[in-house]
Amino acid sequence: MLEKFCNSTFWNSSFLNSPEADLPLCFEQTVLVWIPLGFLWLLAPWQLLHVYRFRSKRSSVNRLYLAKQVLVGFLLILAAIELALVLTEDSGQATVPAIRYTNPSLYLGTWLLVLLIQHSRRWCVQKNSWFLSIFWILSILCGTFQFQTLIRTLLQGSNSNLAYSCLFFISYGLQILILILSALSEKNDSSNNPSSTASFLSSITFSWFDSMILKGYKHPLTLEDVWDIGEELKTKTVVSKFETHMTRELQKARRAFQRRQQQNSQQNSGASLHGLNRSQSQDVLVLEEAKKNKRKSGPTKDFPKSWLLKAFFKTFYIVLLKAVLLKLVHDVFSFLNPQLLKWMISFANDPDAYVWTGYIYAILLSAVALIQSLFLQYYFHLCFMLGMSVRTTIMASVFKKALTLSNSARKQYTVGETVNLMSVDAQKLMDVASVMHMLWSSVLQIVLSIYFLWRELGPSVLSGVGVMVLFIPVNGILAAKNKAIQVRNMKNKDKRLKIMNEILSGIKILKYFAWEPSFKDQVHNLRKKELKNLLTFSVMQAIMTFLLYLTPVLVCVVTFSVYVLVDSNNILDAEKAFTSISLFNILRFPMGMLPMVISSMLQASVSIDRLEKYLGGDDLDTSAIRHDCNFDKAVQFSEASFTWEQDLEATVRDVNLDIMPGQLVAVVGPVGSGKSSLMSAMLGEMENVHGHITIK
Repeated sequence: MLEKFCNSTFWNSSFLNSPEADLPLCFEQTVLVWIPLGFLWLLAPWQLLHVYRFRSKRSSVNRLYLAKQVLVGFLLILAAIELALVLTEDSGQATVPAIRYTNPSLYLGTWLLVLLIQHSRRWCVQKNSWFLSIFWILSILCGTFQFQTLIRTLLQGSNSNLAYSCLFFISYGLQILILILSALSEKNDSSNNPSSTASFLSSITFSWFDSMILKGYKHPLTLEDVWDIGEELKTKTVVSKFETHMTRELQKARRAFQRRQQQNSQQNSGASLHGLNRSQSQDVLVLEEAKKNKRKSGPTKDFPKSWLLKAFFKTFYIVLLKAVLLKLVHDVFSFLNPQLLKWMISFANDPDAYVWTGYIYAILLSAVALIQSLFLQYYFHLCFMLGMSVRTTIMASVFKKALTLSNSARKQYTVGETVNLMSVDAQKLMDVASVMHMLWSSVLQIVLSIYFLWRELGPSVLSGVGVMVLFIPVNGILAAKNKAIQVRNMKNKDKRLKIMNEILSGIKILKYFAWEPSFKDQVHNLRKKELKNLLTFSVMQAIMTFLLYLTPVLVCVVTFSVYVLVDSNNILDAEKAFTSISLFNILRFPMGMLPMVISSMLQASVSIDRLEKYLGGDDLDTSAIRHDCNFDKAVQFSEASFTWEQDLEATVRDVNLDIMPGQLVAVVGPVGSGKSSLMSAMLGEMENVHGHITIK
């Protein structure tokens, strides 16, 4: 049907058996034309709906916008001219193929749709649409085949469709110009951050950051040179979104915990009633067992768990899913390189192969490497931005919780522990957020590497994998020793600095009693220990580096030796050797990263537990502090009694106090009489016993 539709051959695989291969013209004028058009028409409604929902203030018309609209208008005119030529050429004898009518008609509707989309972007902060940029790229790539086919036809002297060819060439050139203009970013007066207004091509290549690098090269950067952070990354935006999910998940966890407590209490009461009919000795055993269980549970066991991770996931799930998709594409493409390398070597060894196949393989190798690089760098960008957002969220949430934590809960934490939650634990979760995708990615890469190596070398690959696995615990032991050396060295450094401070602060006493040699020996001995540890650390680092570079060579030697020796029919040629080496290089990275990622996640789990306990602590009850804008007094205490803890006696007792606006009131009294407690009660930092405080 398509052959009749095109009035020529749609597909014939015999073109592959030609020194100058070329796709059939009918295929180029149908499928390769409809791919970008289908992409545009399928996603255009979603794009327009998104613009309508999140529209902002309309921007003014600029030269870049006018240039793109004018060029698309020229494309619209060219499509109308082509349709007019077809109509004048048609004599009613069905000599003109139907495709001549279809494509110009489709292009007329498409260019009108593009004009509408570009006009709608005036209501967006980011004027350039990634959606249109991909459409232009697809259109140019698919049009390349028809472009070179028409060039060949004209060079062979065929001028039957010269007018249509000229229209196509002009249209193809205009599309390239529009793609170049789409790569330029339109500035927005409401934001001075170029990342928020960067075009699609500028975003994936990070060229929007070039101006900052150039400015930093010319002179040292100052705070005035740094751009404002994007609205979606500001602390207020991120934390408000996180707190919504955190409150909801914490309430769910507490309700589930209360249900479990009720079930346990019912079971315990039933067991107690059943135990009344037993002997006295059995009753004693039951009571002792209950006491043991209570001691085992402890205070931390009574707290709901695993709600913080759910809150983080619901807050950042879009970024997580984007990172998963990018990493998955990168991992899949990383296994295309060995296969393309295998085909390239096979092409080089085949004297009868057509030259165009070598060009195809070379172009594919370059394209795969380019796509890998773009996806990987954007993946790292998302992961590091996610890590910073997680760290910011934790620091802000802990700081905010410290202001509202109840007095009984606050006594469980020192200032140092609270600071550690905001620094150490936040840093650990930030590090894990940046590398957590390596957990599933490493498993995927290991499985695929072993699968492809098995296809190349058979069971011999297990020997190389075994050698690589043997080196993992060796590296782990060396890393653990290095960590222990670093800990010892930091302790020696702390001792040496402490003694040096003592020497400098008490230099008069040292001189008076002639203690200089004694303290000098102490400092020298500690410095000798430091140097000894540094030497040991350097030796360990050298061994680890040596093993790092030795592993791939040794793995390849062992694998290839076993492959050749187990069977005389196994021939190790360049194709198998280079493909296997490439796969082993892919396998080395995930096997080295997997233990580190697991260790980091185990450390982060401890931080999660600490943060869950702190953020889930009881808050102060500020319901007794009332705020009324229409109140005629500035502050009023009404039979107000407050205490620092519910079990203690009230510190502020039955206070009745009216303070009028503009009135100067002094609270005086000896130390410990309750002056600061009175202020703390007004701020809502004490537990209410009865009464209330009204503040205008």
